[in-house]
Amino acid sequence: MTERKGRATPAKTASSGRNSGGAGKKKLTFVARLAGFWPLAIIPGLGLSLYLRHPLPGLALAFLLNSLLEILFYREDKRLAERQEWRIPVATLHFWELFCGWPGALFAQGCFHHKWKKLSFMVVFWLCVILNVTAVLCILFPDEAKSLVEAGIACLK
Repeated sequence: MTERKGRATPAKTASSGRNSGGAGKKKLTFVARLAGFWPLAIIPGLGLSLYLRHPLPGLALAFLLNSLLEILFYREDKRLAERQEWRIPVATLHFWELFCGWPGALFAQGCFHHKWKKLSFMVVFWLCVILNVTAVLCILFPDEAKSLVEAGIACLK
């Protein structure tokens, strides 16, 4: 398998020199197509937060749902890699990690031994974790976040 610019492509077969995915067409599994349906990452948690007028239940739902989906996506990507078929793009995996799916991704990396040795992937993974945790803390503690930003700006002056 080769990966370029966030796109995953199947490896070329030795016999024909053609991609194993068919005559240039992507053959995506249901799970791989589901991974590209990004509104699923945002709408349920946001809807619950708006309905209850508090961010905590929506964040909890987002973490639970997106982590479970991320485990499913990692398992599918590992299976597709073993079969040398079209894979879930790396950018898609990182998107789900960024939107509260990182605990599931971390679990899946250990469980399936998938992506955890690739340094470039892991650097972006941990950046997604840091960004997500920072955003969650800003959502849950907006006054403290504002004070920290103001203190940081004051230090720069």
